[in-house]
Amino acid sequence: MTWSTYLPLWPLSVSPALWLALTLVIAVLVGEALVRYLKAPRIVGYMGIGLLLGPGGLGLIASLPAAEWRLVVDLALGILLFELGSKVNLRWLKANPWIAGASLLESIATFFAVFVLLSWFDIPGVAAAVVATIAIATSPAVVVRIVTESRAQGQVTDRLLLMTALNCIYAVIFYKLAIALMHGMTGAGFIHTVLPPLYLIGGSALLAWLFGITFERIHHHLGQHEETFSFVLFGMIAFATIMAATLKLSPILVLLAAGLITRYRRQRPRTFPPHFGSAGAVLVVLMFIANGLVADLRGLYESALLVLLLIAVRTVAKLLPVLALAHYSGISMRQAMALGIALAPMSSVALLLTLDTGATFPAFASGPGLMLMSCIVILELAGPIVVQAALRKAGETPEKKT
Repeated sequence: MTWSTYLPLWPLSVSPALWLALTLVIAVLVGEALVRYLKAPRIVGYMGIGLLLGPGGLGLIASLPAAEWRLVVDLALGILLFELGSKVNLRWLKANPWIAGASLLESIATFFAVFVLLSWFDIPGVAAAVVATIAIATSPAVVVRIVTESRAQGQVTDRLLLMTALNCIYAVIFYKLAIALMHGMTGAGFIHTVLPPLYLIGGSALLAWLFGITFERIHHHLGQHEETFSFVLFGMIAFATIMAATLKLSPILVLLAAGLITRYRRQRPRTFPPHFGSAGAVLVVLMFIANGLVADLRGLYESALLVLLLIAVRTVAKLLPVLALAHYSGISMRQAMALGIALAPMSSVALLLTLDTGATFPAFASGPGLMLMSCIVILELAGPIVVQAALRKAGETPEKKT
């Protein structure tokens, strides 16, 4: 027997998982400190620690393997998207179609404002269209997390959830159309330009409907057993997320549409534990940390003016239509101001779409993708603070926060 049979070899070889676990502990502690001492959202600490310790910061943690990072983000985002959909009542659009009008108008305004800005900076038309479609999406992860954490309730909160769900749907659908055009520019045949968006939309809708039907059956039998039902639902969300990725559908559309369908089929909303229990909550925290670890701010160093202009133009484009239709949709200008500002965050949905585009088109990754990534990082850090402040200004959060 030798020393090496029962003592560790030197220098120590430490698994990357150890550093990720340590990062999780540090991020949670920093998040709690932000809440306690600065009254700031926890997720700023999660994202900030990932950014600080990752390759884009001090480099103490190596970049995550793409497959492992993507699985964590897809699962956590799937939980938040289904949670968002289950909170949104589409019947509200029938009673007040001006809300749908405001959502559609702010999405269209965002697309054209960003597209014109990028064209002015000589970004090629198709690439500018891809960036503009991604810019439509408000972060469902940030919105759901802040609404849950701040216990917000009211007109602004409900409209924010609804408009976030709608513009995520717009963003994913029009993003796929823009990508099809980009493929067409590289010489793909007409059939291969037209069929992918149709397959994505139709297949995602079908999978979401099947999820909704299965969900109803299971809830009918297990609805009284909250803990068991939460475990089953968590497994269903994981299954749907992985199945959507396997079939090359959109997990974003599938889980969001599934939540909307299940909410629409029932008159009253269900009450679930936040993020469907502690396992889901841990995944959500890991998702924000992972977003920080893969963050890339080179675009800010290379084109700071364009990055800042894009953030400003996008924010104004989302705010003005909401203000313009405030009276018709039944809210005050103060509420409309809070709602329009709260639509600003970008996070995991935009990040995934940007990385997917860069993986397929390397020229995009080294050009407009870098610039867009910097915008996402800034709005993921600042977005939670903005949403929290907007909901407080609207008077929809308790005076004291935990």
